[in-house]
Amino acid sequence: MLPGSTAAASTARTALDLSSDLSLRPTQPNYRLANRRPPTLGAKPFLSLETATTAAISCLGGHYSVVVHQSRVMCTRVETGEICAIHNAPGPEERFTSIAPVQAAGDPTTECGRVWACTSLGRVMVLNTSNTGSYQEALQTSSHATIICMLPSGIGEIWTLRDDGLVEVWRDRSVGAALEQPLVPLRKFSIATELQAARRVANQRTMLLLYQRELWFAGSRSIWVYDTHTSADTAMSVSSNGPLSTRPDQPLMVAHLNLTAHDAPITCIASNVSYLDEARIDSRGYVFSGTDAGHIVVWKASDYERWRTIDMSNGEPDVRITSLVCVSDRWLWVGFASGKIAVLDIGPEPHPTAVQCPLTLGLQDGASGAVQRRDTMWIVAKEWMAAESAVTCLHADWSSVLTDRQRVQVASVHANGSVYYWDGSLEVDCQYNELRRRTPDFAHVRDITVQINSWNIDAIKPEVLEKTREDQHFLRSWLGALGGQQMPDIIVIGLQEVVDLESKKMTAKSLWKNTTTKSKPKGKTGTKPAADISKRYGLWRSALEKALSRGATFSTAYRAVECQNMVGLFICVFARDDIYRSVRDVDVSHVKTGMGGLHGNKGGIGIRFVFEDTSFCFVNAHLAAGESVRNNMARIEHCATIVKSLSFKRPMPEYQSLAANGLLDQQLQSLNNNRQAVSPAADLANLTLDAYVDGGDGQKFLDHAACFFSGDLNFRLGLSRQQVERYLDVNDLDTLLQFDQLLPMITLGAQPKSLSSQPSSSNLRSESSTPIVAPSRVSNVATPYEDSVSTLHNQARSSQSSSAYSSGDEEDGEGLTSIGSAGFALRTFREMPILFRPTYKYDPGTDTYDTSEKRRVPAWCDRVLFRGGSGQLQTRHQHGNADSQQQMWPERFGDYDLQGQISPLIYQRLETRQSDHRPIVAAFRVKTKTIDREARRLASVDVRKRADTKTLGEMSYFAKILWLSRYTASMGRASELLAATSGDLS
Repeated sequence: MLPGSTAAASTARTALDLSSDLSLRPTQPNYRLANRRPPTLGAKPFLSLETATTAAISCLGGHYSVVVHQSRVMCTRVETGEICAIHNAPGPEERFTSIAPVQAAGDPTTECGRVWACTSLGRVMVLNTSNTGSYQEALQTSSHATIICMLPSGIGEIWTLRDDGLVEVWRDRSVGAALEQPLVPLRKFSIATELQAARRVANQRTMLLLYQRELWFAGSRSIWVYDTHTSADTAMSVSSNGPLSTRPDQPLMVAHLNLTAHDAPITCIASNVSYLDEARIDSRGYVFSGTDAGHIVVWKASDYERWRTIDMSNGEPDVRITSLVCVSDRWLWVGFASGKIAVLDIGPEPHPTAVQCPLTLGLQDGASGAVQRRDTMWIVAKEWMAAESAVTCLHADWSSVLTDRQRVQVASVHANGSVYYWDGSLEVDCQYNELRRRTPDFAHVRDITVQINSWNIDAIKPEVLEKTREDQHFLRSWLGALGGQQMPDIIVIGLQEVVDLESKKMTAKSLWKNTTTKSKPKGKTGTKPAADISKRYGLWRSALEKALSRGATFSTAYRAVECQNMVGLFICVFARDDIYRSVRDVDVSHVKTGMGGLHGNKGGIGIRFVFEDTSFCFVNAHLAAGESVRNNMARIEHCATIVKSLSFKRPMPEYQSLAANGLLDQQLQSLNNNRQAVSPAADLANLTLDAYVDGGDGQKFLDHAACFFSGDLNFRLGLSRQQVERYLDVNDLDTLLQFDQLLPMITLGAQPKSLSSQPSSSNLRSESSTPIVAPSRVSNVATPYEDSVSTLHNQARSSQSSSAYSSGDEEDGEGLTSIGSAGFALRTFREMPILFRPTYKYDPGTDTYDTSEKRRVPAWCDRVLFRGGSGQLQTRHQHGNADSQQQMWPERFGDYDLQGQISPLIYQRLETRQSDHRPIVAAFRVKTKTIDREARRLASVDVRKRADTKTLGEMSYFAKILWLSRYTASMGRASELLAATSGDLS
C-alpha cells in the first residue's frame, strides 16, 4: 500500500458515500448469501519455501502452473503438485522480471508447455515447463530496456512492455524452427508518457488486452485505452474532434479514464469481455479495477464510462483488493491482501440467443442452486480464506476442460510463494445445491418449540427469589411463559452478571479464577476465589434444574444438554427428556471482549448442537455498557468480535457411497477412516454437512441453520432521560423504538442521526402539550405474534424517511446495496416486535427507573435476536401431491431445504424487582429435518450422474469456442465455426 493510503482510503470512503452520482457512490453487493465452502479442485497446492516477488509473476494453463521466485522459475504439475522443472536465471546477478505462456495452436493438452521469461538484463528465455529444456530467444528491437510485463494473445502471440514505455508484439517460433534469424516485431509503439504518469511499475495485473487489439493500461489513478489497430494520425483525418493522442506512429488513444480525488489507488484490472459475443458486449461487457480501499470501480467496455463502484469490504476496515480475474461472463473472482477470495456473481440471466457460458447456464437452470432473482442483482456467491497470505495473482484456465481433467481451474498465487488450485466451475457447489433442492424427497420435516430466557440478575442468588413471597414461583412462571400445557422442546437460559461486575473485589476474584484455574499447582484441586465463583454458578444450575424437574413447571422433565460460564455470564441448554437422545455434536465456544479481549466480564458464550439433522447455535452475550457514541461503537465491535471469533470443532463426518450399487468406494472408505476430506466429491458424500447452511461445516456461528443471539446487549436510546420519560408517560413505545440503536441496523440498515439532528425536548411536548407523534396504546406484556397484526417494526420501517434516521442500506436500481449498516455483524438477524416497556434500568426492589445520581436513560438493553431459514421469505413452493401443505422456502443462495425456518411465538418481559433489569422470554417454532439415509444416497447418485452427462458436455463445448476465438478474436465467429464442424475442434 502506498504511504498514507490508509488515511486516503478512509477519506475516500467518507466522500464517496455522500456522492449523489450512482457511479461514484460505493454500493454493497449482497453478502448475505455468501457460501463459505472452499471450491477445492482436488489438486495438491504448491507450497514454496521462498517468498514470491511483489509483481506476482506467474501463469497457468493445462497441466502446468509456473511461479517466479526472483532468479528461479518453478514449474509444477497441477494434479500432483510435483515440480516438473526448475529454471535458474542465466546470470548470477539476473532475476526474472516477467513471464507469459505461449498459447498453443493445435493441442489443448500442450497449453502452457512453453513460456517466455524475461530477465533484468533484457534477455528473453523460452522455457519448457515439463522439463529443463530452454533457449535464449533473439529479438530484433531498438530498445535494450528491461521487459517488465508480457501478455499472451491469439495463437503464439506475445505483447511485451519495456520500462522505457516501448510496447512490441511478437509471434513465437514454431517448435523446431531454426534460430538463426532474430524475431521481428509485428508492430510496436510507445506509451512512455503514460507509463511515467502512471506512478507505478507496470505488471501483469495492471494491463489488459481486449479483442486482441484494445490495450488497457492502469496507472495509480488513471487508465489509458488504446486501439492498437488504428494509428493516431489516421484518426486525425477522419475525426472532426481529433484524436486523444497526436504523436506520430502511435495507436489511437480512445479513452483516458481518471479516478476522482477521493478514490484509492488502482491495484489490478480484469474484464469479462473475452467470454461475450458481440451482441452482448454493449450491455454486459465490463472492465473491473480493484483499489486499495476494497472497492471495485466498474467501467463499461463499450463506451468507457464509469458505471458503478462496488464496495467489497463488507464493513471491515483496511480491506485491500490485490487481484481480479473473470472466470466467465458472470463470475468475478476477487483476491484480497488478507488471503481471502470472494466470488462475485455479476448477473444477469443471459439472453437465450446469445453464446452462453455453461457456468451461467448452471445458474439459470438451477443446477447450481441459484435462487430466483432480479436481473441485475449482484451477490457474493462464495467467500473463503484461501491462505494466511495476500493473494498476489489469480489465474483462470479453460483449456484444462479439454484435457482429461475436465475442469475449469483457477490458481491463486500468494505472497508467501504458495499456489492453491480451485474449481472455477464450482462443480461441487452446483451438485450440492441441486441435492439441497431435493431435500423434501429424502427428509421428513417437523416443528419443534425453542424457548430463550434472558436476564441480567445483578449478582443475586437464587435463594433471594425463594425468600420473597411475590417471587417464590418466579422461575416457574418465567420458564413456563408459554403456559403449562405447551412444553418447549428446547429451553435456553442465559444469565448475565451472575457475579457483581461493579465490585472490584468480585471482579478481581473473577480474574484470579481465570488465572489460577489455568495454572494451579500440581496436586491442588483449586483455589478459594475459583471455588467461590463456581459455587455461584452451581447454585443457579441447581435452581434451574429443580424448576425444570418433572411436575415442577411442566409435566415432563428436562435434561441439561450443556451448561457453561465465563466471569458473569452463564448459559444452560435443556432438552425435553423424550428428545434428549436426538441431540448430538454438542460444543462450546467462549469469546472475551472486555479489556480489549483479555477479560471475560464482557463477551459471549456460544453453544451449538445438532438436533436430528438440523443445527442450532445459541449465544448468550453481555456487551459494552454506556450511552455515548463511543460506547455504541464498542458494542458494534463486540458483536463483530463474537460472531467472527466463535469457533467450534468440526463435527465428525458421515460419508455415503456415491456408487450406484450402494457400496462405499475405496476413496470414501479412506475418508471415513482418516476423517480428512481430500476429494472434491467428499462434501457431496458427507451427510453431516446437510445440517448446516451457506457452505458451512459447523465451525462458525453463522454455519448453523438456526442461530440465536441474546442477552444484555446494552443498546440504548438516542434520547435524553427527559425525552424518554415524556414518551413513556403516554406509553408511546413506537416512537421511542425509532431512536433505538439496534433496530435500524437489523431492520432498515439505517444509522440513527446524532442527537443534534433529533427532535429537541421543545419539539416533543411541554407539560401542557401533546406529543407530535400520536401515541399508540400498547400493553406492557406482548401478545403472541400474528402476521395479520401491524407491528411496531413495520411502523418503524415506514418512518425511515422521517428525521429520526438517515438511510444507509437502500437498494438502487441495480440491486446493489448502499453502505450503511452493511458491516454490522448481526445485520441478517431479526427481532420480534417489541411490545413491552424498556427493561433497564430500575432501582432494585421498585418499579421506578433509575433515580441515582447518574439517572440512566431507560432502554431495551435485553434482547433476543434470531436468524434462520425464514430470513428472506418471498415465495411459496408446492411439493408433492395437491393435498400436501404449502411450505415457505427461504430465498437464500444454495440453501433450499426447510431446516431452520423460524416462526416467532411470544416475546415479552416478566416482572420481578430483584434486579435492575427485567427478565425477558422469547419462544419460536423452528422447522427441523430428519434425513432418510438411503433416499439421500440415491438422490446423490442421480445428481452426480446428471451433472457428469450434462454440465461436462456444455463446458467442453464452450471451452472449444474460447479456444477457437484465439484465431477469430470473436466469440460469435468462433461459435459459428464450431457449429459448422459439429463441435469437432480438430
